[in-house]
Amino acid sequence: MAVRIAAGITVLALIGGSIFFINMSQSSGPEKTATHQTPSGDAESKLSFDLEDTVPKIDFDSIPDIIAEVDGQPLPKDEYVKELKFFQEMVKKSNQPIGQEYTEQIKNQILTKIVDGHMFLAKADKVGIEVDPAEVKSSLEKMKAGFGDEAKFKDFMETRGFTDESLAEEMEKGMRIRALLDQEVAKKIEIGEPEAKQFYDSNPDKFEAKERVHASHILVMSSNPADTEGDKTAKAKAEAILAKLKGGADFAETAKAESDDKGSGANGGDLGFFAQKDMVPEFGEVAFSMKPGELSDLVKTQFGYHIIKVFEKKPAGNVPFSEVRDNIIQKLKMTKSNNAVMDYIDQLYVEMSVKVIDKDNKMGPITLKKDASAGAGHNPPN
Repeated sequence: MAVRIAAGITVLALIGGSIFFINMSQSSGPEKTATHQTPSGDAESKLSFDLEDTVPKIDFDSIPDIIAEVDGQPLPKDEYVKELKFFQEMVKKSNQPIGQEYTEQIKNQILTKIVDGHMFLAKADKVGIEVDPAEVKSSLEKMKAGFGDEAKFKDFMETRGFTDESLAEEMEKGMRIRALLDQEVAKKIEIGEPEAKQFYDSNPDKFEAKERVHASHILVMSSNPADTEGDKTAKAKAEAILAKLKGGADFAETAKAESDDKGSGANGGDLGFFAQKDMVPEFGEVAFSMKPGELSDLVKTQFGYHIIKVFEKKPAGNVPFSEVRDNIIQKLKMTKSNNAVMDYIDQLYVEMSVKVIDKDNKMGPITLKKDASAGAGHNPPN
């Protein structure tokens, strides 16, 4: 259960050759949360446009039967049409009209992702990339758990037209693609400590930190208003836990057994270092008023009752290189890997003679990534 700022995100994700949208949010523990404010009154009466106007205009009949060629193999339009119709449906449900220019951009993104997906899988076949069915099953279970409950997962499956078998197949494709990129690109990238130290020394402003606290907490959840029976029960439980701690009970072991924040609880309630702004006000104010080694009284937030233990405080200033070394190496490797993936894609476009339709539905060589970034190229159009 995370404790930091959470936000809702709309994700355009590629699983194998399929693209789907998921509204995802994570909110648990004393993290700040963003809320969307809507005007009071009848929302429908305030709409100044016909809902049909929100549906992007796409001429499906004009799309050629073959939308691309990968390694000499034609790519039928079925998958492309399916994803475009899903895109239309998602925009319609949002009740937010979009312009035709943006529609064309999304069409190009969908087309390119489909073509890239088929290209990666064709290359994976050539180099013998396979995945363990047990790993696919494990990934499916994690994905399902990410929806929070069975109803949301079923709604996703129905919306996308997935069966258990077809979703497993798409997951397997995605895993094969990731394995291909890991084998052919990521594993060949090395970032050493000297490179990380050079970045650290050259960017001192990136490593300025506010005052930070290292603390753990135990949470007894209660979303009820104060003085209700449910809240009184949660408070009584929290008071009993606090009494045990004051009596000498080990904080980490108690957090593992008692905390409703299962994420931090598994680590003995440890939240690591955080700035005061990272937490909801009530939690942050108490944590930053405490001295190392202190145990708080009950702290009530929107999530319930917290017991906080502070271990260490660090003043504002530059974060030492030793603390950020691994993070810098990871980020530099990610940046270099992303650039290398773009180069690898260009390599595959040429190697597999990839062709795709343009805005006039004429087949031609796909735009290389390096040419697209320079504003040149044939397909897909900008």
